Amino acid sequence: MEKRIKFKCWNCQREYSLLQQVEGNPKLFVECPFCGAEGIADLAPYRTKNTTVMRGGEGDIPGFSLPDVLPTRPRED
Repeated sequence: MEKRIKFKCWNCQREYSLLQQVEGNPKLFVECPFCGAEGIADLAPYRTKNTTVMRGGEGDIPGFSLPDVLPTRPRED
């Protein structure tokens, strides 16, 4: 499932949104369009225990309760 998610760059502190494929993967690898810094957004802290969905809204991702803006951190290789 693809959803538009808003991120905050760890390097330049600017907010941007990207269309991301979310299929239960707890880590998203993103690149800031402003400064080019690569980062990781960890979804694991936002995972919900119950995934019963009666009717989904535009920003709903089953299995996750995400904040409006996800923080990123530097990518470790």
